[in-house]
Amino acid sequence: MAQFYKELKELRETRKIALEEISERTKINVQYLKAIEDGQFDEIETPYLRLFLRAYADEIGGDSQRALEQLDSFMGTKRTKLIHPLPQIEEETNEENELENRNLQFLPGKKLRQDYIIGLVFSIILIFVILIFQKIFNEESKAIVTENGPVLQRILKPISSQDLQKDYLMDQSSEELLSVSPPYFIKLKTLQQTAYTFLNDTLPPVSDILNANQELDLDAFIKSSELIFTSTEGLSLFINANEIKQVSEYKYPIRLVMRPKPPSMAIQYYKPLP
Repeated sequence: MAQFYKELKELRETRKIALEEISERTKINVQYLKAIEDGQFDEIETPYLRLFLRAYADEIGGDSQRALEQLDSFMGTKRTKLIHPLPQIEEETNEENELENRNLQFLPGKKLRQDYIIGLVFSIILIFVILIFQKIFNEESKAIVTENGPVLQRILKPISSQDLQKDYLMDQSSEELLSVSPPYFIKLKTLQQTAYTFLNDTLPPVSDILNANQELDLDAFIKSSELIFTSTEGLSLFINANEIKQVSEYKYPIRLVMRPKPPSMAIQYYKPLP
């Protein structure tokens, strides 16, 4: 019986209930829940100990009345029996109801009050941070999520054929035969931000920015068309579900010219003017 608090902890862990969940529902500080599970009852002020234990046992699906009896036996105390027990029960019930109505927000001890205030301040700060991040994402500010949190990226500008001729030099080029035939279906997947310009048949050019971790399916086409990327670092390009690995991981602009007869693709690598 001296280990009853360990049995309560085992019951909680068996039912996969986190202490944080109990704390959120009962408003009991996690450190007091841990004290109950460790048998450190002297860390909880006497008027609150029984109430905390009862709430904890109820939350994990245990027998709260038996837990209180085991607590009395463990601490070597016995509750005084009165000749008229009903007033005693009513008095205890009123006291417990009063504490429950307060939702235990007024935690005992100076340290608990400080913890409550600190937690409230951090909660307010967290709400403001979430609102700011939502505004950033909603305004398409080119933010990406990293291990250290959202980070704003440099806003890119799509490059046109005129920009290539004016500001860049062709570094090298290659011609690749395609194993697929028109119509061409192009899928783009990015790990880093990039910008592109798509010249589809005789339609007006389409320019846009791809954010990190984004996928895009371009309109199908059957005639000669061009794709110009500001960079292909972190970019995967698929033509009719076949990945074209030759165009990946180039930090400067690339122009792709796709032709239907014969099915082929010219890859032109550019670098900035010196």
